[in-house]
Amino acid sequence: MRRYTYLEYVVNFKLSLNKYIILSDKWHTKFVLVWCSVSLMIGLYTVDDLALAIAAPLMTLFMYFAAMAMLMFVIGFQRLNPFNSPKSKFVEYATIFFWVCGIFGFISFLITGIFQTTDVDNSKYFLIVASAFPLGAALGATKEWKKLSL
Repeated sequence: MRRYTYLEYVVNFKLSLNKYIILSDKWHTKFVLVWCSVSLMIGLYTVDDLALAIAAPLMTLFMYFAAMAMLMFVIGFQRLNPFNSPKSKFVEYATIFFWVCGIFGFISFLITGIFQTTDVDNSKYFLIVASAFPLGAALGATKEWKKLSL
């Protein structure tokens, strides 16, 4: 069994992760737009509160794009930080961290919404619809990852 050096391990890890990050760059926005559209249609037919049925998907879209913009700003600022040396891998690791957190946040919100047992009206609908907004952070990290790869 061959032992990898640290550099080989990092390069293999980045290459294996790169295809998923590029795939998420291509499909996250399309997925969220379809998610919110379908949620709006379902909400109009099933939710008693018309304001919630309309506002939840619109709020999710707004939060998705806001999360993307904020994360791109923060990582872009860190890339220009004079205390961050060119040899430092901090920005790469932060990008991977936020991408994973965005995916995990989506899954966590979705599972919480599906298996929630509270008596608050329409809270399941809200959590399931809003579960897509953490993907905005993942998309922002993806866009910064592409800048790092250039």
